Amino acid sequence: MTLGEKIFNLRTQKGFSQETLGEKLGVSRQSVSKWETDQSVPELEKIVAISEVFGVSTDYLLKEKEEAYLEKEGPREEEFIREGYRCNRRAHYEYKSKKMIGKLPLVHINLGMGIYRAKGIIAVGTIAEGGLAVGLMAAGGFSIGILSAGLLAFGNLAAGLIAFGTVACGVISLGAFSFGIFSLGAMAFGQFAFGASAHGAQVAVGDVASGKIALGYSRAVGTYTEVSNRNPFDYENACRLIDAHVSSNWLFFKTWAKGMVKWF
Repeated sequence: MTLGEKIFNLRTQKGFSQETLGEKLGVSRQSVSKWETDQSVPELEKIVAISEVFGVSTDYLLKEKEEAYLEKEGPREEEFIREGYRCNRRAHYEYKSKKMIGKLPLVHINLGMGIYRAKGIIAVGTIAEGGLAVGLMAAGGFSIGILSAGLLAFGNLAAGLIAFGTVACGVISLGAFSFGIFSLGAMAFGQFAFGASAHGAQVAVGDVASGKIALGYSRAVGTYTEVSNRNPFDYENACRLIDAHVSSNWLFFKTWAKGMVKWF
């Protein structure tokens, strides 16, 4: 049996596609195909990697005889598979539920030392995509990650309908640097902005504020302004200004803005 035939048999016994095996070895699907058809021979380091993936000896791969293809000490990588659960000695854990919703598993967890992608209704991985996504990079309806994008996003860099992060961008955003229609942060920019430095096209409230209606503790720049010198703002007057000078198109956010004035 040739080396290519052995690789083919081992791969099919494991149920791996050529693409899956290629990903595990860091090569293309085309390279795996050429090995299996004996059009090319793997480099020595790849032969060692193949032996580790399949738990066989390099002697078995390289010698023509087929006997004793498992190493005496057993597979190099101890692996348990039970109802989609996979755990091995390497720093890698993967779980994929059998329950499917459409073309996606209900739960897909793929974690380890490296970049692992998880995609499911609930997804946890280095890169995660799903209804609920958690990872270094996450995208989904509800996402948590260093880089996060979704309807509801939490992360150092977050973008979404509602976003929370060091840098946040969304219709409603909260962060050290915050950009949104309704924005709250150390530096806040939007139609309605609240923070140490607040810049709101309609209403701005903060230590330094700039906007059509600007309420500032130390400085306010706008058409209608108030500087409080650390005293409470004139809440009733602020509400009158918001009612009179902010379009009714912003009705939802006008109500929130009044509440924020009172809170500040």
